[in-house]
Amino acid sequence: MRRLSWYYKFLLFNLRIKIDIDKKLLIENSSLNSLFNLFGSDKGTSTVNPYSKNSNELVGHGFGDHYEKKFNFLKEEKFNLLEIGTWEGASLASFDKYFKNANIYGLDRNFKLKYKSKRIHFNFCDTRDLDSLSKFENKIRNNKFKVIIDDGSHLLTDMIHNLKFFFKFLDNDGYYVVEDYNHPRYFTYLNDSNQRELFFDQIIENFKKKNYFDSRILSKSDQDYLHKNIKTIDVKKGFMINNKENISDLVFFKKN
Repeated sequence: MRRLSWYYKFLLFNLRIKIDIDKKLLIENSSLNSLFNLFGSDKGTSTVNPYSKNSNELVGHGFGDHYEKKFNFLKEEKFNLLEIGTWEGASLASFDKYFKNANIYGLDRNFKLKYKSKRIHFNFCDTRDLDSLSKFENKIRNNKFKVIIDDGSHLLTDMIHNLKFFFKFLDNDGYYVVEDYNHPRYFTYLNDSNQRELFFDQIIENFKKKNYFDSRILSKSDQDYLHKNIKTIDVKKGFMINNKENISDLVFFKKN
């Protein structure tokens, strides 16, 4: 029954008319932040909350400037970008319009994507399911990504699992980005480790110092690999509108 439900959702997803941003939206010289706001991504500074029924509720993490400063050198380059967690595809559409020659890959376990482009490639993938991850790995084959962004569930164990699985798909000098990595500190329901894993900011500090730590997810060999392959770590603070507590955190891991 569950499999039939998946096929039904998959069929509806493919039949649903999507917004073709190649034909309908010609946007030139826009900042990444303005694109996030335009398409409705909470990576921007002010957009209607895509996860709320309240159409007057505005949200914004203010990640656009950080992304633009870090990745402006890629604006005209041909490369692959992967985002884990796409929701309706607002940030995929924004990246498509900002990076003129990039292939934009997105994966999600939901079929909510409403944008399409010849350079946007959506993949159904449940990152908690090994079979689903294996199918994704086979599908991308030998592709490497210059940028991988984890904007998925923000569950603590998911962020750690994703780092373990996806980091190896980075190009040399590529960037692995984790958004809102401190959310398990701010929202207790996202701390699903039963106190068996360090918080993600503690993991970051251990990688900075090349320290080893106890983890049921990251083995000694996993940590060896990450210690050897993480070149730099850059932590950034985002922005919150309406004078709310700033809970927007961003980290860039650069690969050797």
